[in-house]
Amino acid sequence: MPRTADPELPHRILKAADTLWQSGGEEAVTIRGVAAEAATTTPTVYSYYADREALLTALRTLAFQRFSAYLAKSRDFQDTCVRHLEFGTTHPRDYELLYGRGWMERVTTGAQAVEIERYTTHIVRAGVDESRAAHIAYPIMMMLHGVVMHRLLNKKPGPLGRTIAAACLDACMKLLESARQGK
Repeated sequence: MPRTADPELPHRILKAADTLWQSGGEEAVTIRGVAAEAATTTPTVYSYYADREALLTALRTLAFQRFSAYLAKSRDFQDTCVRHLEFGTTHPRDYELLYGRGWMERVTTGAQAVEIERYTTHIVRAGVDESRAAHIAYPIMMMLHGVVMHRLLNKKPGPLGRTIAAACLDACMKLLESARQGK
C-alpha cells in the first residue's frame, strides 16, 4: 500500500530550517540538518526546495512576515522607525536573514518593492508628497539599518548605542519634516 503524503511536511521542513537558523545562523542550515530536524529525508527536502538557496529564500519570506507583523502595529512614522530598531535588536537572526550578508540573493524584486512601499506609505501618511516619498524612504531605511547592524555587530550594549539610536531617530524625523516642507 503506497504511503500517503503528509500535508504538514512542507511546514515542518520550513519550521525545522527556521529553528536551525535561529539557533546558529546561516552555517547551521544545511539540507541534511533540516531533514534530520524535520524527521524526514534529504531527498524529501529537495523535493520541496531545489537547493539550499531556495530554502533560505523561503526562510527569508517567513522572517519578513514576522517583521511586517511587528511593524504593522506602528501608530505613526516615528513609531515605525522605533519598531524597526526594536525588531532588529530583539530578533537578530531574523534581521540578519532579512538584511545581513547574502540577503540580495534571497530577495525577489517583488519583495523589495513591498519592503520600500511600507516606508513610503507611512511617509505619505505623514504628509509628504507621494512623488518624493521613495526619495526620503531609502536614506531613512539605510540609517535605521546602520543602527541595527551596529547593535548586532557590537554585542555589548552601552550608552553610545542608545545615543546613536536616538540621533538616528532624530535624523529620520528631520528628513521627514524637510520632505513635508518640499525641501
